[in-house]
Amino acid sequence: MNSPMLIATLQSPFLTFCSLLIARFLTNADPPPNIPALLVFTLLSTPPNFLWQQWMESKFPGYKFQKVKVDDGGEGVEVEGRLNVRNTLVKIGLDQTLGAVVNVVVYIGGTRLLRGVPVGLCLDAIQQQTWPVIKAGYKLWPAVNLIQHVFIPVERRVIVGSLVGLGWGVYLALFAAQ
Repeated sequence: MNSPMLIATLQSPFLTFCSLLIARFLTNADPPPNIPALLVFTLLSTPPNFLWQQWMESKFPGYKFQKVKVDDGGEGVEVEGRLNVRNTLVKIGLDQTLGAVVNVVVYIGGTRLLRGVPVGLCLDAIQQQTWPVIKAGYKLWPAVNLIQHVFIPVERRVIVGSLVGLGWGVYLALFAAQ
């Protein structure tokens, strides 16, 4: 694991735990029995998601770079980055279709399997809950993806995604408590 992936993997359970605490505060309910399963799931799911994002960026770079001559009396050149709209839309499309379905199905089934729920019941939950969670996500994540890929510098995207993810984690914690 490279260090950015390791950092993300270690931060993710902390953010998940914060989401659970906020959800508990909002509902004033007893802590859900699935906290350990959610934390383990987060540890296991972060590296594949990190690699997914790296793969998409490597196959569909968000910026085109071109050299621009600089009139400084010498041979200097300046590199200019321009948004690659097509690649940005492809990444958002992939993330909101294939990425969303895989993540939601694995979340619904995986958190239940980690709690010892029988496979048949996990499959029933996947069948019943996948579309409602994806539908709820479509109200948030496409806009977040667009903002990240267009306006947020690469070095700040993880922070923005983590902050939005904290709120999303509260939603998932409330959803998982049902």
